[in-house]
Amino acid sequence: MTVAKDCESTAKAAKPDARPALLENPMRLAALLCLVSLAFVPHRLSADPIRITHSFGETRIENTPQRIVSVGYHEQDFLYAMGIAPVGVHEWFGGHPYATWSWAEKARETLGAKPDVQRGFEIDLEWVWQQKPDLIVATFAPLDRQTYDKLSQIAPVVGPPLGYKAWTAPWQAEMRLIAQATGRKDQGDAVIAKVEAELTNLAAAYPELTDVEVAVAYVSGTDLIGYSASDGSNRLMASLGLKIPADYDRLAAGSGNFSVSLERLDLFDKDVALWFADENGRALIEGLPAYRESALSQNDRSVWANTEEIGAMSFQSPLSILWVAERLMPRLAKAVNN
Repeated sequence: MTVAKDCESTAKAAKPDARPALLENPMRLAALLCLVSLAFVPHRLSADPIRITHSFGETRIENTPQRIVSVGYHEQDFLYAMGIAPVGVHEWFGGHPYATWSWAEKARETLGAKPDVQRGFEIDLEWVWQQKPDLIVATFAPLDRQTYDKLSQIAPVVGPPLGYKAWTAPWQAEMRLIAQATGRKDQGDAVIAKVEAELTNLAAAYPELTDVEVAVAYVSGTDLIGYSASDGSNRLMASLGLKIPADYDRLAAGSGNFSVSLERLDLFDKDVALWFADENGRALIEGLPAYRESALSQNDRSVWANTEEIGAMSFQSPLSILWVAERLMPRLAKAVNN
């Protein structure tokens, strides 16, 4: 018998009584008491445990998680997108309150989430234990087998999606895994469908960018870093209709990126270049004679991402993707049309 039917039966069984009572109608009292009891019923009554498979094996989750800790670098965005407020998050970079960037701030505020924040690159096991989690999300985390095993002694752990090298799983695979682990598969599917539909619409709004070859480059000191087609930034560019240079996978040699000196600026002299650089990095590139002589410079086909946009491209979360795509696409189109 379901809880709802139990309440209905209890109310019907109540007999009228002529004596004074808290409520004049005993049936109303019985129904009220049953509704109060419903507030303390777990989300999933008599449901089978959730079982998820990830790159470190299988995790069994007995009940719908209530205290979720994210030990990865961007998983808080995935939780916020599904209406889940984590109790602890791991900051990547940026130094923002609650480790939340502008694209996710509204979602955090709506949920009233004020998670505790762990700073530093490695996962702090003691900090995780102090949060008293009943689920640990680590789909994009500095995780090895030893750390995974130790975390699993604290609470069930959601490791990276199965079948991908470290740091290369598509955001959709992370979304599905986190949604399954938190008992919100439908919400996760809805988030994916919404983001993908809006990306498709955005690509259609800029047909001039279809099959345009784009070079995404990060300026790191005096090195230039490019990315394979499986990198999140290049996946986003491809989903918007642009083309990733064919030789980038070869240059990355099985890893997610490759690094070259400034002398190999020619590798990024494509139809359009999207640069991740601070002010000093931009000045360095624009000051190079090779750059000034390139088609990128002479045709003004470079787009320079600002700090917030670089953060969003790094996060590659369901909240950051649309935010940054809507800002970059008009500038990419303008550069191509020059």
